[in-house]
Amino acid sequence: MPANFTKMDIWQKALDLAEKIHKVTGHFPQQERFELVSQMRRAAVSISSNIAEGLGRYTYADKRHRYVQARGELTELITQIHYSCRVGYLSKEDFNDLITKTDEVHKMLNALISKMSSYNPKTLLPKS
Repeated sequence: MPANFTKMDIWQKALDLAEKIHKVTGHFPQQERFELVSQMRRAAVSISSNIAEGLGRYTYADKRHRYVQARGELTELITQIHYSCRVGYLSKEDFNDLITKTDEVHKMLNALISKMSSYNPKTLLPKS
């Protein structure tokens, strides 16, 4: 792990996703400010926060747990993105851009989770 987790591609892409969510939800109807907008922004920030926390953990089991949590937040956000498009809050262009970004983060998270799952938690060495 680099000394500075902010240089990790997965963290940067997750934060880019959170920034895009912040921008597009700024155009949602006022009545959604404390409901859907708040939920989506919290979920988006939670993804990058859990990735950062995982990168800072010592054991592979702890790291994996945080990455699994980030993936859960990501799937929650994907649902909210689909809902927002269905009810007309998101343009098709913003929807497609967000889905592309979530797919990329999802693949990277799955790779990290798989990598952490390949280590023996007792020895911290790769499983044979």
